[in-house]
Amino acid sequence: MSLEKEVELLKYQNYLLKTIINGDDYPFFMFALDHNLNEKQVEATVEILSIFSNRLNGEKESLNLRKNSAGKKFDAFGIAVEEVFKNEKPTRKEFESYKDKIFSSEIETKYLLMSLQRQHIKPNVCEFLLQDN
Repeated sequence: MSLEKEVELLKYQNYLLKTIINGDDYPFFMFALDHNLNEKQVEATVEILSIFSNRLNGEKESLNLRKNSAGKKFDAFGIAVEEVFKNEKPTRKEFESYKDKIFSSEIETKYLLMSLQRQHIKPNVCEFLLQDN
């Protein structure tokens, strides 16, 4: 199959996925499809939210356990592991700096966080970041 036909097929399969995914139940998955997010981008974003959750809750032991796996996820985007694991409350500005490194296209922070929150992916962290202006 030619590359052109493969791309056409993938676009159609993406269209079919969008028609069967309930956007109300899976708003982040729909967001990921709409913005052509890849697996590494999604994994890095969720990992950052998980680390932020540990930082917000003062869970130092959990942070130490995450360092090795997180480093591999962040290397591809030029994010220093030490930077993400600092011992202070996360901020929206910090999240936006990582978001800008992970996504090459313009992704609106508010809508990204809202879709994650509505799909119950680290909703407390998302709420904290949404309120941090």
